[in-house]
Amino acid sequence: MTLVVAHRGASVQAPENTMESFRLGAEAGADAIELDVHLTKDGKLAVIHDETVDRTTDGSGEVVGMTLRALRKLDAGARFTGADGSTAFAGKGLTIPTLEEVLDWLPEDIGLVVEIKVRSAVPAVVEALRERPVRQAGRASLISFDEAAIDEAHALDPELPTGYLLVPSQPFEPALRWAVEHGHPAVHPWDGDLGLDPAPALAQAMAYGRQVGCYVVNDPDRMKHLAILGLWGFVTDVPDVARAALGPREDA
Repeated sequence: MTLVVAHRGASVQAPENTMESFRLGAEAGADAIELDVHLTKDGKLAVIHDETVDRTTDGSGEVVGMTLRALRKLDAGARFTGADGSTAFAGKGLTIPTLEEVLDWLPEDIGLVVEIKVRSAVPAVVEALRERPVRQAGRASLISFDEAAIDEAHALDPELPTGYLLVPSQPFEPALRWAVEHGHPAVHPWDGDLGLDPAPALAQAMAYGRQVGCYVVNDPDRMKHLAILGLWGFVTDVPDVARAALGPREDA
């Protein structure tokens, strides 16, 4: 079964990395929610993709330079425009959530994929997950483009699955070998790098006992093709489209 992972939630339907986006992703039938984590000035785990708040809120400035209290005053729906051109989420009280807030909400049958955006956040993220049901059930994983970040996470909690994110055009086979050597069970290339025929890359990973996920897949025909080939999972901005393409979710 190929896993459907909601990329920053249902990020076409609602502002990315907000509780509304995560809720819609779960309702759409995603097997897991993917989110991004930065550290605030006061050491809190803020769920936001960029280093700054400029693109996704009505504020300005670096996340690391702001306290959680200051971040929570920003409108996380202010800059979202829907497919129909609407700005329905502006002024509706959407805020930047914390990782703890997401963990408190997360349905018990939904997985969680945490992308580490800054290496300094690793200890706090591992600790936040440690006693949570999603971690105990084996439904949580940490991913990062930063090799040192996932190495540190693996050292802190060897049983917590980690995945190596590949930047676009990064050669797959050397990255796969690195993941094997460092004990990381998954590699996550950009879908465009898998090409029209992902079978060779998937076969390489299978030979090493590794899983392959990819980002970001929004075309239903591509979703079906990847699932037929046995891809472990993909992140998507449209989990509702993915669920319709692949059929009802199973207990993942």
